[in-house]
Amino acid sequence: MRLWVDVGGINLERLLRAAAQGGVTLRGVRRLDARTMRVRIPFWRARALRELCERGGWEWREAAAGPLVRFGRFLRARKPLAAGFLLGAALVFASSRLVLRVRVDGAGAQIAEVHRALDAEGARPGRLKAALSTDALRDALALRLPGLAFAGVRYAGSTLIVECESAREGERVGVAGEALDLVASEAGVVTRLWVQSGTPQVRVGQAVAAGQTLVLGQERDADGGMRAVRAQGEVQARVWAEGAARVSLWKTQTQETGETRTRVTLCTPWRERVVADAEAFPSQDVSAYTEPVVGLFLPVWRRIETLACTRVTRQMRSREEAASIAQGAAERLAKKECPAGAQILDKWTEYSMIDDEFVCARVILEYERDIAERP
Repeated sequence: MRLWVDVGGINLERLLRAAAQGGVTLRGVRRLDARTMRVRIPFWRARALRELCERGGWEWREAAAGPLVRFGRFLRARKPLAAGFLLGAALVFASSRLVLRVRVDGAGAQIAEVHRALDAEGARPGRLKAALSTDALRDALALRLPGLAFAGVRYAGSTLIVECESAREGERVGVAGEALDLVASEAGVVTRLWVQSGTPQVRVGQAVAAGQTLVLGQERDADGGMRAVRAQGEVQARVWAEGAARVSLWKTQTQETGETRTRVTLCTPWRERVVADAEAFPSQDVSAYTEPVVGLFLPVWRRIETLACTRVTRQMRSREEAASIAQGAAERLAKKECPAGAQILDKWTEYSMIDDEFVCARVILEYERDIAERP
């Protein structure tokens, strides 16, 4: 919190010596002219410097104030606002120390059991964060819920997040009477096959359709018979994502004509009143800003809107430009269909025209992923 002060008079060097002897530290000292000097001091030492100037006959005038000083004066002039600011800061500080929400992700059918386990450990809204150990909660969930393979506990602001992962069915592979196949989640061409249990029904290089059985939930036992198992493995395949977009050969542009009008509205938190109205243009851009009503210690401000008249024109774009825009939009849509982190292996683009007015683009992206899933 700093102030910049201009001091004037004769023999300013004596002022510097007197300030040093009085414990008033002056920084950033520079001469403005033969009789004036500007110094920088901490806000809380301004009174001591002023008294020193009054005793020595030097002139004292504040030149500028730092942002913290200006903010403090602003709050002091508006005491209700300052009280609200301090109350809000206190509430924010208190909420940062409390658990206001408990969120459980990935628990599936066991979400009720997870909430009961958390309640038993005292992890509920309103508790102090310092009273809850995330490591202890994680260990307690692991002991109480054997159906969970993993439970992670962390804070995100005032939210306690519990991330769960249920025990995989593959942990019970080979139990008789629990046959379960692996099927294709979507169409593709198999590139890699890795089977832990079950009997493969496809081979590398084979094209498969969505829903087709990839690994059968059966295995041959030592006696030559077949026993039911839970098929488990990974089937990597090349799959495709598609996106399509169309772009008009006409593009619309908006230009300002230079003609403007101003509308002024007096605002309070409860109502608004237009004090200077302006008729709207048939086509316009509107910009607005607010300013406080100086001299009033009330929540009253002015909203000033500038209405700028615009003219809308249509221009013809080239087919190449329209095709490029359509191709970019279609590719972005296709990428949204790909999983996060997918590596694009190949891309195809097709173009077409509609009524000599629209250019259509269709983009197909090829990438690789595991398509094996439970039916």
